[in-house]
Amino acid sequence: MLQPGQVRRVIVMKLPEFPDRARKRLLVSSGIVIGLFLSLPLAAQQQSTVSYPADYFSQWNPVTVADMIDRIPGIAIALDDSGGGNQNNRGLGSAENILINGRRLSGKDNDATAQLSRISFEQVSHIEIIRGTSTELVGVRNEGQIVNVVTLSSNELSVTVSGDISRYQDGHTEPGGALIFNGSANDFDYRVSLERAPAYRVVDSIEESVNGIGDFSPNDLRQVRTVTDQVNDIFNSNLNWAFSDSQNFTLNLLWEETDPPNQLERTILDYDFQPPAVFREREFSAAQRSNWELGADYNWRLNDDSQLQLLAINNQQDFDNERNRFRVQTGQGDTETLLQDLLLRNDTVETERIYRGVYTRPIAAGHDLEFGLERAQTILETELGLSRLPPGGTELQSVPVPNANSRIEELRYEGFVVHHWQLNEAMKLETTLLYEVSEISQFGDVQRSRDFNFLRPKVDFRYDIMPNLQLQLSIEKFVAQLSFADFAANTDPRDEDRDTVAGNPELRQQQSWRYSANLDYRFADNRGVINARAWYWDVSDAIGRIDVSDPGGPLESASGNIGDGEVMALQLNSSYRITPNLLVSAAALMRASEVTDPFSGVERRLVPNDRGYYSMGLRHDLTALNLNYGIDYLGASQGNRPLYDINRIDHIDAREDLSVFIERNSIGSLGLVARLEVNNILDRGMCIDRFRFDDRLATGQLSEVERRCDERGSQFLLRLRGTF
Repeated sequence: MLQPGQVRRVIVMKLPEFPDRARKRLLVSSGIVIGLFLSLPLAAQQQSTVSYPADYFSQWNPVTVADMIDRIPGIAIALDDSGGGNQNNRGLGSAENILINGRRLSGKDNDATAQLSRISFEQVSHIEIIRGTSTELVGVRNEGQIVNVVTLSSNELSVTVSGDISRYQDGHTEPGGALIFNGSANDFDYRVSLERAPAYRVVDSIEESVNGIGDFSPNDLRQVRTVTDQVNDIFNSNLNWAFSDSQNFTLNLLWEETDPPNQLERTILDYDFQPPAVFREREFSAAQRSNWELGADYNWRLNDDSQLQLLAINNQQDFDNERNRFRVQTGQGDTETLLQDLLLRNDTVETERIYRGVYTRPIAAGHDLEFGLERAQTILETELGLSRLPPGGTELQSVPVPNANSRIEELRYEGFVVHHWQLNEAMKLETTLLYEVSEISQFGDVQRSRDFNFLRPKVDFRYDIMPNLQLQLSIEKFVAQLSFADFAANTDPRDEDRDTVAGNPELRQQQSWRYSANLDYRFADNRGVINARAWYWDVSDAIGRIDVSDPGGPLESASGNIGDGEVMALQLNSSYRITPNLLVSAAALMRASEVTDPFSGVERRLVPNDRGYYSMGLRHDLTALNLNYGIDYLGASQGNRPLYDINRIDHIDAREDLSVFIERNSIGSLGLVARLEVNNILDRGMCIDRFRFDDRLATGQLSEVERRCDERGSQFLLRLRGTF
C-alpha cells in the first residue's frame, strides 16, 4: 500500500512543451536515421515476402502459432500499429496485419491476434511476412507488413489444453484456462475454443492535494483501495468449408461474458477542520457485460483470374453498470452504518452491422482493378440515471441529467475503386479513391439528424531498392470513427468531483491528411530487421473538450471539435538474432503534436498523441535444456499526456512495465510446456497531476493542486499447456 509522503506535492504548473523544439528534434533524428540506412550494406539476400516453414520452428518445440511468431525477427514491427493504420476504422475498412490462409478474419471484436494462440503448431504449413500488398490479398491493404499464417488440411484432430493460476498483490489467486480444438474433415476445417481469462485487479491509490490560493496549504489526503473481481468467459469458433479449389466459405462466432463487480474503500483526511477530520466512504458497483459477434466470409476465384469476396459481420455489446457510494458512519462500540449518498446507473447497448463486397480483376499486364461497396450501420442505445443525497437528507433524490437517454444511429455507405500498377519488378503503385455518404441520427432527449459525405483518396508507392531494402510512401485522406458515447451524457470515472459529463449531439468526424514514409531493411539469412517509419498528419476538426455551459449555469464541458492541429512522429524498430537462439529487440517512438486549446488559448499536444515510448526485449532459447526465458521493458516520459478541460488540466505519467518469463517445454511423454511469468515488476505506478481552477482556465485562478498515484503490484502467473 502506498504511504503518505511517497507522493510529492505539486505546487508549480507544468507548461506545455514548445512544438518548435519538438519539431527540431524530430527533424534531426530523421536525418540521422536516413544516414544510418544509407550506410547499410545493400546485399540482395531476401525477397519482398519472407517465408518461414513449420520445420524452421521445430527446434523450439512450439505449441501454437503464438509460440512460432515470437521467434521471428521483427515480428513486433508487423504487428505494431502505432502509426494509426488500423485505429478508429469506420466500418470494416481494408487495413489488416494478420491473415489466415491469405484471408482476413471476418470480424472486428473477434480479434485476429488472439487467433494466433488458438492455432496449433501441427496445423501450420508456413508463416509469411509480406512487405507489400497484392491483388491476391482481396480487400486487404496495410501500410506496414502483413503476417499470413498458412495452415494444412489434415483429417487429424488436435486438442490444446492450458491451465493457469494468477496471484495478485493482495494475495488473491485466480484460475484460468483454455480448451482448443483444431481439425478437419474432408473439405471442412474447424477451430473451436473455450476460455476462462481472469482479469482481477487491485489498485492502491494515494492522493495529496494542496490549496492553490495563498500559501499552498494542505487541503486533504485520500487513500483508496479498489478491487475488481473480473473473469472473462469466451467461446470462439472459426469454421471453413472449401466447396472447391476456387470457392470457400468461413463462419466466425464469438461470445464473451463477464460480470466485473467493483468494491472501493476511501479514507479522507480533511485539513479544513481543526483538528483535521477523517471521513470514510465505500462504493459497490455491480456490472454486467456481454459481447457477441457473427461473421461470414465467402471467397470465389473465377476462371478469368478475377476474385469475388463477400463479408457480413454483426456484433453487439451490452454493458450495465450501477455505482453505489456510501458514507461510513461510526457509532458506539465501533459499530458502522452506511448512508448512501450517490446512485449512478449507466446502461448501454452498441450494435454494428457491416456488409462488404469486393471484386478484383486484371485489366492488362501489370494492371489490376478492385471495386468494392460497404454498408455499415452502428447503433448506440444509452440510459443514464443519477440520484444524490440532498444536504441534511436521509434518502436519495433523483437528479435530472440533460441528454441522458438517447439512441444514436449512423448509416454509412462507401464505394471504392483501387488501381494496382506494377511499374516494374521493383516498384508498385496503388491508387485508391473512396467516396462515403452517411447519416447520423439521434433520438430520445435530443432529436437531431445530419448528413455527411467525404471523398477519401489514397496513394501508396513501394520501391524495393534492393530485395532486402524497401521504401514505402503514402498519402491518404483519413476520417476517424466517432465515439457515440460522446453524443449523450456519460459518466466520468476519472474525477470523483464530477459524476457525469455532458454529451454533444453536434460532434463531427475528425479528419486528417496523412503523409507517411517507411524504410525496412532485412539482414542476410533473416538474422534481423531495422525499420524506420515517419509520419505527418494535417488534422482538421480535431476532437477535444469544449465549453457547453448554459449562461448563468454551472460549468459544463463535452467532447467537441476544437479546430485544426498537426501530428508528426518518428518510430524506430529493430530486432536482431545475435546467435541462432538469442533474439534482442528495441523500439522507440518520438511524437510531437499541436493544437490550440479552446479554454486557455495556448498551443498544446493533441490527445491522444503523447510524446511516445521506448522499449527493449530479449528472448533466449536454451534448446539443449528445453528451456527459454525472456525480458521485456516498456517506458515513457513523465507528463506524457496532458488533458485539458474547462476548469482543470491533467498531466498523466505513463506507467513503466518490466516483465520476465521462464518456460520449460517437452516435459514428460506428453510434451507439456510450463511457463512462469512475472508482470509489472517495477510497479512505478501511474500518476496524475491535476490542476483545478475556480473558474475557466483563462482566468488563471488556481484553486487546488492534486497528485494521485496508483500502485497495482506485480502479477505472478503459472501456466501449463500441451497439445494432444
